[in-house]
Amino acid sequence: MVDRIFRKKDLAAVTGLKRTVIEGLIARGEFPRPIPLTDGGRAIGFLESEIAAWQQSRIAKRDGDTNG
Repeated sequence: MVDRIFRKKDLAAVTGLKRTVIEGLIARGEFPRPIPLTDGGRAIGFLESEIAAWQQSRIAKRDGDTNG
């Protein structure tokens, strides 16, 4: 199965977070790292499965799951 790739500009709609918040989370290691879409280019993307796992971890944290 191939993952869908979200571009950075699409993350706000997917996560409900502003771009600057997402950038801060990435810098702190609290959000999935982007993957380069081109060699030497500036285009980056984020794997749908990793975003979904991050969302599930947020839900687990909300629900008091210490494993999430």
